[in-house]
Amino acid sequence: RFIKEIRLVKTPDAKGAGSDKLLIDFSNADLPPYDRPVTMINGYPLINSGFTGKGILVAVLDGGFTNADKAESLEHLMEGNRIKAVRSFVDNNTNVYNFSTHGTAVLSILAGKTEGFLLGTATGADFILLRTEDTSSEFPCEEDFWAAGAEYADSCGADIISSSLGYSTFDDEAMSYKHSDLDGNTAFVTRAADIAASRGIIVVNSAGNERNKSWKMLIAPADGDSVLAAGAVNGSGIISDFSSSGPSADGRVKPDVAAMGVSVPLQVTASGIARGNGTSFSCPVISGMTAALLQAVPRAGSSAVIEAVISSSDRYYFPDSLYGYGIPDFTKALAFLQEKYINDLAGEVIAAPNPSSGTFDIILSSPAERLTIDIFTLTGRLVYSRNYTEFAGRMLRVSELQNKEQGVYIVRVITDSISEVLKVIMIRN
Repeated sequence: RFIKEIRLVKTPDAKGAGSDKLLIDFSNADLPPYDRPVTMINGYPLINSGFTGKGILVAVLDGGFTNADKAESLEHLMEGNRIKAVRSFVDNNTNVYNFSTHGTAVLSILAGKTEGFLLGTATGADFILLRTEDTSSEFPCEEDFWAAGAEYADSCGADIISSSLGYSTFDDEAMSYKHSDLDGNTAFVTRAADIAASRGIIVVNSAGNERNKSWKMLIAPADGDSVLAAGAVNGSGIISDFSSSGPSADGRVKPDVAAMGVSVPLQVTASGIARGNGTSFSCPVISGMTAALLQAVPRAGSSAVIEAVISSSDRYYFPDSLYGYGIPDFTKALAFLQEKYINDLAGEVIAAPNPSSGTFDIILSSPAERLTIDIFTLTGRLVYSRNYTEFAGRMLRVSELQNKEQGVYIVRVITDSISEVLKVIMIRN
């Protein structure tokens, strides 16, 4: 009476892959600048404005994170206790720093920092590392692990799921999906991803690396109507030969967007930077920068952020089955969100909340490309100054008064077109 469906999710006697199916396709040619993944999506203005995903929780679902606890580019995560939880749903334990370096590569693209060699798109975010993929075989039980990981991420308050995984064919061919199943409603993992999205989580998933193989089209859960599916382009913005094609089986535009997924800088060892290919690596480029958007516009929900990312893309008015809506411009996406969620101001600039407990927002009436903030005491002593030569949007969060004495401070704001002076009252709770 209470059982709706029974599914066979693994046949023990079926032949498995027997090795790490998530082996990375390392690249030794076509070496664009190390920060090309960021510049391609116009991400520097957000990063330079301090929008690095701080305060945003990203759940990474993958097959393992070997060396992630040792990689130099990720030391700042470990030292700052910014890995908030780890769990393996394959083995039902907390042992995730093994089995595969694929998740390590993904995490390094999200959060890695090595000057001149690697720049992640969400270096300020917090992370949950979840092993949901059995790298030695391919069976539908891994969709169950993915769903369990997504549910766990939700219970932890994750804002974003970054999943460089996907499903189409299995080791037991009788369990494999058909192309017609990629309709956004059939695959089990797709339904799980859409449920996660309904909880307010931004779900970003690789479109798949199938176009130069027999399957060719996207993989689940990239077909989800609430999932932001990422295709892969090279450093020149040309679609890769492996990036899975759309549309979905029911005719929707897929992939949704594209980012650099060819020769992407990453780290999978304790030291040294490599480069890899795959939509597995364009996915964290996109998911990391969505964390920056959430930090910049906290009032924006997941659906609004996805809408902003898609509408900022360079093929928005003429999407196709390879690029989707194209390569996003995250500075445009930020402007779109701030225009929607920041109310018109009575003046050119305000500080809010005011009084504050040490953290307040500088809100501008119009976007600025450059911004200077100076903070003085009432006696004229300069206590903080910063010049943003490449600024994005209309809002900047300032936290520099948190460790200062209670009192009144003078804040000078200079942009391309204005110079305003504000009084900010700092009250300790």
